[in-house]
Amino acid sequence: MTRIKKLSAMGVGAVVLAGGAVLGFSGTAAAGTCGDNFNPKVPGAKAHWEISCNASKNTVTIEGWVEDTKSDGKCAKVSANINGTTKRSAAACPKGDREEFKWTATGKKIDAELYTYDA
Repeated sequence: MTRIKKLSAMGVGAVVLAGGAVLGFSGTAAAGTCGDNFNPKVPGAKAHWEISCNASKNTVTIEGWVEDTKSDGKCAKVSANINGTTKRSAAACPKGDREEFKWTATGKKIDAELYTYDA
């Protein structure tokens, strides 16, 4: 089993995944809304993203970057659930690689997560 740490604006908890998941450590900024900014860090990765809204179009946008910070054979990604659709950034690896992302969809909130996985 792989243990995943979940961090949110509400508090800190832990989740254990079964079934041979390949994820490493993970930090989650859950349910971000218009104007929120996040700077999650996990062992081997860091990220930054901002959430903005366009009220007249009823859209929400998440924009930011993910960076691999450790030579450990793992890559880092950001995953976001926007209005029921999951988006994933390009993989950031090896150490020092930074990938940018930007997604827009209808709605007002986004659940986003920084994670690492075996390359």
